[in-house]
Amino acid sequence: MVRAIMIVEIAGRPAEHVRMALESHANILNDVKDVEVHTIKVSEPKELEMDQKAQGIPEGGPMFTCFAELDFEVGNFSRLSEIMFDFMPSSIEVIEPANVSMNIEEATSLLNNLSGRLHRYDEVAKVAQMRNQQMLEKMTQMGKVLEKEAEKKKTKETKKKKKTTKKKSVKKKPAKKSSKKK
Repeated sequence: MVRAIMIVEIAGRPAEHVRMALESHANILNDVKDVEVHTIKVSEPKELEMDQKAQGIPEGGPMFTCFAELDFEVGNFSRLSEIMFDFMPSSIEVIEPANVSMNIEEATSLLNNLSGRLHRYDEVAKVAQMRNQQMLEKMTQMGKVLEKEAEKKKTKETKKKKKTTKKKSVKKKPAKKSSKKK
């Protein structure tokens, strides 16, 4: 058996939602096959002290962070790595055994699991990066279209003003006086 403690963190707002979301995520471990949970401790949310504008975070109130400590046991080191990828902890500490040894099959399984997951994460990141680039290109194109439309509108308004100004500046000729001779 391998016993470990994982620290899982989450950030967001409002504080109550952050805590509930983390509790819900951490408690999933209770339902995971081949896992014996000893304790799950969830901290109280704390306000993050940071410049949200500088970090590119939209305004909407303060951001909060919360962490959970999950103490559990699994059958082997390979299973621990699977749990680690499923929960994405910020840190993990192996409590026991003091020495870890594994046979060649377990080592191969562990490395293939790591390699496969890293490959999938890399694929997701590349797709996200490509989509981001496509969105930036579309936004640039849309910006150019909007600039052209704004220029057309400005030109129309300028022409209207010139016509209006010409009409106002055209002087009416005084009416001819009728000259009747008496």
